Amino acid sequence: MTKTTKQGLSKRERTMVNTKRRGLIGLGIASLAAPALAQTAAGSIRMIVPYPPGGASDVIARLMSQPMSEILGQTVVVENRPGANGGIAAELVSRAAPDGTTLLMGNAGPNALNQALYGRRLNYDSINGFTPISLVSSVPLVMGVFLGFPPRNLQEVIAYARQRPGEVNYASGGIGSAPHLTLAQLGTLSNINWVNVAFRGGQAAITAVIGGQVQVIMDTAPVVLPQIREGRIRAIAVSTLNRITQAPEIPTIAEQGFPGFESTSWGGIMAPPGLPPAVLERLHAAIIRVMAMPEIRQAMERQGIEPRSSTPAEFTQHITSEVQRWTKVVQDADIKPE
Repeated sequence: MTKTTKQGLSKRERTMVNTKRRGLIGLGIASLAAPALAQTAAGSIRMIVPYPPGGASDVIARLMSQPMSEILGQTVVVENRPGANGGIAAELVSRAAPDGTTLLMGNAGPNALNQALYGRRLNYDSINGFTPISLVSSVPLVMGVFLGFPPRNLQEVIAYARQRPGEVNYASGGIGSAPHLTLAQLGTLSNINWVNVAFRGGQAAITAVIGGQVQVIMDTAPVVLPQIREGRIRAIAVSTLNRITQAPEIPTIAEQGFPGFESTSWGGIMAPPGLPPAVLERLHAAIIRVMAMPEIRQAMERQGIEPRSSTPAEFTQHITSEVQRWTKVVQDADIKPE
């Protein structure tokens, strides 16, 4: 018969309890010391898109969400948070917990152009306020016009606008967006005075051009090319140095009188600042795997999006150089935020 102690437990039972207690204590210490990687694996991931559905950032996020979910073993949920040229989404992610469960589908607008436009007044830091993970895309901008607008090419657009200062309007997805600043730069270079009409996203902007409320638009290829192919607007130019494979018939801005002119809207995935290295490595590896998938690359290319990837360090350097470049454009064009 087993001897019973004063506490009502046998010596063997007390040994088992103490062993279990030590195991639980060890588990608690291990969980406290574990990196945020364990937290990341526990729940779903929010992929915040800084624009309404339908634009390039939204298209890319939705293409990537399912394969990322499968690789990471977590559900990746795409969430659209438009406003302030992507600034609402960017600030949200910049202030989120650095545990890998909140990511931003970063973009030239919220992560470079806003900094150029607002400087220290911005509620987040485009360079130091995030953990860049990887570039994922380079998106050409396409210029189109209302079908009833007389000019047929870029030089005719410029001549028409020069003869009618302040009368030609162009639609963009927001103040300080890549389309806005690209056409503002083109206006500076060609000495024309045309007016930006800002909309809440590219889809709203192109709807206005189709209806003739605005004469000109420049936006990402996924927004503009389908409307050109369906005959709802007329193509004028693409912003890349070379013609794009998805629409080789559209001439570049560079070949229509502006040698060397180039402007693209890039995209990349980033996290809040202070992301632990183990979580960064895990997320980066998943993104690189997704971007290497032929079906993902082909789906992006069909939309006019060039797939890309990078190291976190390369992405950080890219953002820094973009902020510097667009700051000069804003200053040269004397653009003021509204």
